[in-house]
Amino acid sequence: MLRRLAVSTAVAVLVVTGWNAPAHADALPAVPPRATPIGDITGYPRQNVLPVWPDNPDDASIPIGVIAYDDIAPKLNALQADSDRVSARVAGKSSGGYDLYVVTVTAPESRSEAQKQERWKRLIEDDPVRARSDKQLLRDYKTPLFVNANIHGNEWEGTDAALRVISEYASSTDPAVASLLQRNRLVFNITSNPDGRVAGTRANSAGYDLNRDLTIVSQPETNLIRELAVDVKPIITLDLHGYVSPTLLHPSTPPHNVNNEYDLFIKHALPNALGIEQGLKDLGYAETQSARIPFRDDEPGVWDDFPPIYVPSFSLLQSSIPYTIEAPLNPRGNLTPAEKLRRSGINTDVHEVAIKKSLEYIQANRNQVIYDQAEVYRRGWAGEPQRDIPDEYVPGWGPEDDYRTVFPRSYVIPAGDRQHSPAAAARLVDLLIGSGGRVWQASSSFRADGKSYPAGSYVIDLHQPKRGIVNSLLEPGADITDRVSDLYAGPAGWSQGLTWGATVDTLWDSLPRTRLTRVYDGVARGSYPPGRVSYALDIQDATDLRAVNDLLAGGARVYRLADGSVVVPWSPSSQALIKSAVRQHGVSFAAAPKRWSGTLLDEVVVGYVGGVEVRDTLADTGFAARAVSASTLATSLTGDVDVLLVASTLNPATLTAENKAALDAYLARGGGVVGVDTAGPAFSTAAGLLTAVAHSGASLASGVVNVVNNGGPVTSGAIPHSFIAQPVWYTGLGADVTVEQSYAADPLLAGWWAPASNGTGGQDQAAGQASIVRSTTAAGNPVVLIGTDPIWRLHAKGLQSQLGRALIWASQS
Repeated sequence: MLRRLAVSTAVAVLVVTGWNAPAHADALPAVPPRATPIGDITGYPRQNVLPVWPDNPDDASIPIGVIAYDDIAPKLNALQADSDRVSARVAGKSSGGYDLYVVTVTAPESRSEAQKQERWKRLIEDDPVRARSDKQLLRDYKTPLFVNANIHGNEWEGTDAALRVISEYASSTDPAVASLLQRNRLVFNITSNPDGRVAGTRANSAGYDLNRDLTIVSQPETNLIRELAVDVKPIITLDLHGYVSPTLLHPSTPPHNVNNEYDLFIKHALPNALGIEQGLKDLGYAETQSARIPFRDDEPGVWDDFPPIYVPSFSLLQSSIPYTIEAPLNPRGNLTPAEKLRRSGINTDVHEVAIKKSLEYIQANRNQVIYDQAEVYRRGWAGEPQRDIPDEYVPGWGPEDDYRTVFPRSYVIPAGDRQHSPAAAARLVDLLIGSGGRVWQASSSFRADGKSYPAGSYVIDLHQPKRGIVNSLLEPGADITDRVSDLYAGPAGWSQGLTWGATVDTLWDSLPRTRLTRVYDGVARGSYPPGRVSYALDIQDATDLRAVNDLLAGGARVYRLADGSVVVPWSPSSQALIKSAVRQHGVSFAAAPKRWSGTLLDEVVVGYVGGVEVRDTLADTGFAARAVSASTLATSLTGDVDVLLVASTLNPATLTAENKAALDAYLARGGGVVGVDTAGPAFSTAAGLLTAVAHSGASLASGVVNVVNNGGPVTSGAIPHSFIAQPVWYTGLGADVTVEQSYAADPLLAGWWAPASNGTGGQDQAAGQASIVRSTTAAGNPVVLIGTDPIWRLHAKGLQSQLGRALIWASQS
């Protein structure tokens, strides 16, 4: 039964007092990471003349009746010239090279006033109890609102609504507007995907859906959104989309991310949503007389806020009250120009209502929303358990909404020999800090939970203000298969702590007793042994692969050993190349075994069948890569291609004669094949390469899995966890097939993995079955099939080394 309830705007207010001081003296630094020193902060307005782009008559915005990208900068320049309330800047470049515009709208501030605002903003996070009892702060702090517009390029109207509100507030003589701008800062990311806006595509020019990238941060546009979410500390965040009819707006269905202080969110999110809904009705359009609020109207799993990859779900972990707003009318397609204009006009009105109603909510509930934002931080500092939220805490809240976690006391990312990959550890630390977390480093060795840790180990004290995002990234997660029958999208489990290739230890009850110094980036300092020795590198990260590929490109003699590691014999030239690799990539070489033997490698050229994620994974690992498709085999699968990576459909039976001949010639000369996802085994079976029967789970099955590594050139030394996005496993293996990795007896550690609709494809059927296999055909083709997912959205960085090792083995075995 749907939860369609008459919801009152009266909700319970939970007030908790008391606060425990941080455990170590340097917990409250004067300057947050990468933040501008207070003394360097200037007043408002902060105006810049934005470069103007040339006219583009092919801009896909024009037929929709919304503003063309090249008209945005002139409009913002004019607004700045006419108003001291508007400050615009180019805050970065899109993947396609367009300017990214951030606009702040507020009443003018002197330098001292702006510095006071910044101190208050930092105080709310750093000392929340003091902040929320500061009468001057409560009276004069400018509460921030963040509007992120047009993250999906062909959902245009959020940009136009933002510009409309900016224009109105820039020149309004209404005393209510003047008062509003005295008490608020409005921050707009005007078009967060200008590539897609101009091209009329959902993705940016690199091919990525930016609203799936907030905890991977592979794209420059996403990096800016993350910076704004962390730095602005908005009370409310609006992410403006289209097109769902009737207008859809958060809050969401369960599953809810377990790391949120959901009681502090939902008591504001639901009444503000109802206020927006009423504002939509007041527009008077037939199409806006109702709204869809998933929390109220949908079954669990239909539109959830579980994974932190979306702007709203990431922002919720930043102590904001976030919304996706899906405007109702699709202006694309075969419509008359007048109808497109009508629809885009209504959509713009919808987004304008969302902005203004959210500002109204902040003003009407000012002290409480400041208090509750600070309360999230206070609970983090104090290390308090999450609240048990009673049924009907807000109308419609029930047991299906109860998603919580238990926070450990701290995490340790070890240095030294216990660290699987120093490069992966440094990357993980950068992610934590960039996401608003705090990380410290031990200046001396210590013991904790019976283990010894060397100096330089990173320590994450989870008594910190944004513990939610930190723990969401580091904890394993949970198997939610039995809790929901559906998901909006994957992943249902992620855990950068387990899938990014770094060793991370959980200390449930203790914080290491050692001097800790806060750090602001992760560092991997490589090394190499002295003397005239052969240099060995155990490939366990993408950085190791980049180093190997650089060595090969530089002319070094590189040998692959049976376990997949590589050795470079000493010579004056190789030593110089080794030094360069250490300096550039931070990798560490060891002295090779005295009696080693291996296969001499050449540069590896990969022909790949797949999309942008395959392309960019190969770029991350340093391979020379060439796109191959069923229609280009004759021209692209040339003699210099060493290995074919199949990550999307390639069916030999449907090829033209010319392209089939090219594939046959490649296989006849012993060309290697690496297959991933469901496409890889399908190609292997159709081409008669490897004796194996492939099985797959449901398309939304995703998460972190337990695996057993059997060693060999692909998985020797690999991490004991993997990542799946539609898992694949193999049975019926031929006698010549070697299993390098299998799913454990209890495969799913965290995520959602229900059987397929026909009852097959469940966890129990995959348990103990092969997840990575390899063999060499009678014709001499090395073949590796990988049933986990080292490519999906560039997420599982700890699996990239397994893919790279497979490519090296299959290229020259």
